[in-house]
Amino acid sequence: MKRVYEAGDGLEAHMLAGLLEQSGIVAQVRGDMLQGAVGELPASGLASVWVNEDDEARSLEVIADYEASQPPPSGPTLRERIREPGRAETDSTRAFRKGLLIGMFLGAALMAWLL
Repeated sequence: MKRVYEAGDGLEAHMLAGLLEQSGIVAQVRGDMLQGAVGELPASGLASVWVNEDDEARSLEVIADYEASQPPPSGPTLRERIREPGRAETDSTRAFRKGLLIGMFLGAALMAWLL
């Protein structure tokens, strides 16, 4: 078998595998279950689509049609954001950190008051 597509996530990989199967190409998704793993694994880019070597050329045509039908990304991809260490944090990240700190402070104050 040959890998013909590296998907951004498991959903995209399964969708593309279904598209290939609608075209009569037997496709297999590998690596999609690794996205939930903890540790040094990246959060995306693990899921890939594999086909038989005989179907590689036809599958690449189907994939090219799929990619041509997708809108261009509006901002940097996840991989680009990960590779930019100096990139400023987003508003949601700041809000999460602020909420976490407030929650920890309130929790500690409540525990001190109860004891």
